[in-house]
Amino acid sequence: MKLKKSLPDPLKRREILYGKNTPREVLIHYGDLYYEVGRLNDAVEFYGMANHREALSKLRDLALEEGDFFLFQQATEFLGESVTNDTWRILGQNALKKGKFSFAWKAFSQAEDIEALKEIEKMMREEEKGERSK
Repeated sequence: MKLKKSLPDPLKRREILYGKNTPREVLIHYGDLYYEVGRLNDAVEFYGMANHREALSKLRDLALEEGDFFLFQQATEFLGESVTNDTWRILGQNALKKGKFSFAWKAFSQAEDIEALKEIEKMMREEEKGERSK
């Protein structure tokens, strides 16, 4: 099967991703293409369906560093890993540093860190006040 160097249209994407006979190499190829163009949430799906653990681990680590709650959660689910409260806190702190308040809130919720949640809510209210005064 000759592989294309471009991204598939949505129907073809679905066919490749969820087709019964899609070879692992094809899934990895498209995961790589999506990764290269920065569409990491698409890449994680292809890598997950291919059970490409190395790429999933790379995406998990990147998501942790970037504070990307959904990408992190999806990668860890595909890897079958449980996440400690300390790791959720690190994700939340990284999300805060990047100004991703909703991701931080979700991560600290997973960690059941009530104090951090109160602080985020306060920060979000302050930011909302600042936006309204502009």
